[in-house]
Amino acid sequence: MEEFRAIFDQAALSIMGIVLAKLGIGALLGGAIGYERELHGRPAGIRTHMLLVIGVVLFSEVSKGFGGGDPSRIAAQIVTGVGFLGAGTILRMGMEIKGLTSAASLWAAAAIGMAVSVGGGFILVAAVGTVLTLITLSYVSRLERKLVPNANPSSIQVELADRAHMASLLEAVQSVGARVKGMRVLSSEPLQVQIDIAGDHDKCMEAIVRTEGVNASSWMD
Repeated sequence: MEEFRAIFDQAALSIMGIVLAKLGIGALLGGAIGYERELHGRPAGIRTHMLLVIGVVLFSEVSKGFGGGDPSRIAAQIVTGVGFLGAGTILRMGMEIKGLTSAASLWAAAAIGMAVSVGGGFILVAAVGTVLTLITLSYVSRLERKLVPNANPSSIQVELADRAHMASLLEAVQSVGARVKGMRVLSSEPLQVQIDIAGDHDKCMEAIVRTEGVNASSWMD
């Protein structure tokens, strides 16, 4: 019973308030990153990032309560655990590997959670880290496509009148200096194909729209 009475001790209530506030801040910051991932249909979304940051903050705070223990040992184990969790988001599809960015966002979210747990000025560090993470996820890829258009392929979905126009479609893309990294049929009725292209987006889309037999086309996120 003594342990339960200690819950209502003034010092204990103060500590609980601080920990709960950190959990709330961590959940909001993790949710912001997860929301960006959710918008792009990535495997790790809002719930995953929120739970990750909440777990990291809670593990870090609880580790401080172990008398004589070394809190850094828990921090080291968190890094290892998040590494395994991030590995679960990585998929290999033929020659292409997907999910690396989502794995990296989980890694960053864990670091943000640890900063929140430290508290004080690190709360601001965690907030700035979240903003930088969101900027990286949302805008750096666009900048990368403009500066180095051939570095990373993007996927475009095209609806064709029939299969006879597939060769013309590939020729149109290659005519503007783009490279076709892959192509697959998504559906037969109507005929829809996905093309993985490395090149200038605007030029590729203009060439595809002008191609005979193309009914519709759009970039896939």
